[in-house]
Amino acid sequence: MANKMAEKKKSTSQSQVAASKSGSEKGAARSARTAPRTSKQEGKSARKGKNTLLGRFRSTRFGGFIYDAYYELRYKVTWPSFQQARNMTIAVLIISGVVGLLLWLVDTGLYYLFIQLIGGGK
Repeated sequence: MANKMAEKKKSTSQSQVAASKSGSEKGAARSARTAPRTSKQEGKSARKGKNTLLGRFRSTRFGGFIYDAYYELRYKVTWPSFQQARNMTIAVLIISGVVGLLLWLVDTGLYYLFIQLIGGGK
């Protein structure tokens, strides 16, 4: 189960590396063809997105955090399938039950030992 998720992450990251290499080659070719922007042009394009309510919200620290959290959950997290989630939930329930039973046994044993030591068992 964990191996499948690791393989999926590997294949995803390898395809992303290949895409970023081809994208960087295209970007280098485009930047060589275009003239550099002046600061006046950059200022206009930078302000364009901030005039909207969403753009202003995203430029705040809190808004940027919310946007980054959404982006990461939507595009970067590898979510388990239904069967994997079900199997992991069953495993957690079984392990919790076993640990709870073990702690109950130890607690009961220590209780009776304490009763014997203080002489309440006469």
